[in-house]
Amino acid sequence: MLKKQRGQGRKLKTLLNYIDEFIPFEETDGKYEHFHVPCCQSFINSPKTRAKIKTAFFRKWIETTEKFIEESKIKKLPFCKVVAIICEEDLWDSEIIIFYDKNYYDTFFTRNNDCQTWTQIKNKNSFIKQHGVSTRLTEVCISTKYIDDDYVYSSFMWCYN
Repeated sequence: MLKKQRGQGRKLKTLLNYIDEFIPFEETDGKYEHFHVPCCQSFINSPKTRAKIKTAFFRKWIETTEKFIEESKIKKLPFCKVVAIICEEDLWDSEIIIFYDKNYYDTFFTRNNDCQTWTQIKNKNSFIKQHGVSTRLTEVCISTKYIDDDYVYSSFMWCYN
């Protein structure tokens, strides 16, 4: 049995403050730079965490991505693409990725081998709209499947850019 989640408002405030502290465009020499969800997995993934808390996280994640996109236009980098990823089944695995290498970006979403398969889904309902969050970013749903020996894990990953 799961315990009641206490201090959700305080934990959300801390999470949103940590997201505000992300500093992009510091490692532009590499292929990419990425930011993970800055809170404990048991808080953001718990079924006891209220829906409005998770929606506030989604809203902040998308707003931060939009902010990074606007900042990237000012930086005048040779190549820069900002993508937010929200993992529907495991929110803690969500990340914001800033790609600095076009070739790496072009091949990043192509995962089709014995251990891992990513397939773009066309007719899935909008994840963000289901949670009442609006954005001008393009939304793409990817079905992910991971196979490790006799363990199979499937989920949906939502990408925004």
